[in-house]
Amino acid sequence: MRDFPKLEDQDDFLLSLQNNNYSSKTIHNYARDLCIFATFLHFRGVKFKDVRKKDIDTFKGYLVAGQHLKDLDKFRGEYAENTVKSGIKEGKALSDDLSPQEFTGDMVTPLEGQKNVVKPTGKFESDFLTDVYSKVYGSLGELSGRPISSNKKSEGLSPRSINRMLSSLRSFLKFRISYDLEIPLPPDAVSLMKAEKKVKKVATLEQLKSLIEAPMVFEKNQDVAIRNRCMLEMLFATGMRISELVGLDLERLNVEGKIYILGKGKKERSVYMTPRSLDWLNKYLIVRLKHAFTERDEGEQPADMERFFIENSEEKGRETSSSGELNLEIFDKGNRKYIKLVEDYRASGMLNKFDSPALFIPFFGRNAGKPDARISTNYLQERIVVYRKKLGIQIPTSAHSLRHGFATYLAEEGASPAALQVLLGHESLNTTTRYVHASEKFAEETVRKNHPLK
Repeated sequence: MRDFPKLEDQDDFLLSLQNNNYSSKTIHNYARDLCIFATFLHFRGVKFKDVRKKDIDTFKGYLVAGQHLKDLDKFRGEYAENTVKSGIKEGKALSDDLSPQEFTGDMVTPLEGQKNVVKPTGKFESDFLTDVYSKVYGSLGELSGRPISSNKKSEGLSPRSINRMLSSLRSFLKFRISYDLEIPLPPDAVSLMKAEKKVKKVATLEQLKSLIEAPMVFEKNQDVAIRNRCMLEMLFATGMRISELVGLDLERLNVEGKIYILGKGKKERSVYMTPRSLDWLNKYLIVRLKHAFTERDEGEQPADMERFFIENSEEKGRETSSSGELNLEIFDKGNRKYIKLVEDYRASGMLNKFDSPALFIPFFGRNAGKPDARISTNYLQERIVVYRKKLGIQIPTSAHSLRHGFATYLAEEGASPAALQVLLGHESLNTTTRYVHASEKFAEETVRKNHPLK
């Protein structure tokens, strides 16, 4: 059985990233990019030690044409079929990927007794590499049932995506240099493609506001509507990435609205919620706390929050409607009571007893009620697409667009780029400037107000 192509010492490179505290997502992306480059070398009969600048240029065209998808499909016939017959299920890596390996060109194959090859020395390394390559195989479609080339864009990858792969190759070459290993060419010889610089448009502030409020209009289930509205409010209020939002745990909350998050590259920073977003967080927590436990008796649930607050409130008469139900619009306005309750639960250890530590959880579907259940980024992105289409917003708008809008409209109100750099969690100020898009309305006002020949 033929193994999936890997570069010489690729496993050691991935283990080095893990040992140096890189995120699992980053490591997975490196592994995928290098496996695709190894696939390219294999089908052209080029050994890694013989790679030259011409091969790098050819690799760029290979990706632009989408040829990598067809080559991956070729492997399906000789690799995936044998894998299934061997009892390997979809999404699982091959156990013999982690055995001692001999480098033969661009391919890595098992070889017993090879002394000069670094071998994973323990269960930690084996488990880590198994997890990485199982994700790589799944993302490349190698273990799925239908050709992946039929599911992708025929024109292949964009220059930006190709440059990411080339950057991965550069990093791998730098790793080999640091370990005194031979390299076929220096990292700087891997030149990037010239990418078109597009000016990304951001929806108007009114459009973004309509998008944020959309769940209360289009969601049929009130709990789902309040949860989704809270997520969108927090994205725009703080400028968080969607991954940072869904990764938030209840224990991070406080009535001041200053939240410490672990962002991209495992960098911690503070984000700040607005009074409006805190109001919606407080509303959502009424729903969230009712889903704290899914399989416990009523007596084991958190306190009867509605009764507790109403009995101890200075505004008893205002907090219930004529039907006796909690009036969300009045009850939550500025008081942060449920956020304070979560703080009390954190101090008492009650949060540790919840089914999931996550702030945002699924209420329906196969993951609802499972330990450590958490809303997925795909779910929120899909709902945003639905809201945008129903609202008739023509400008492509995603969760990341709310982050862009956060930076753009703060800048229009006079926020300094340096402050935005801190809020967005960027290492480079140059990265921040790409997020600060001047809206067309602001650009027009600037010309009309400041042009010397009015």
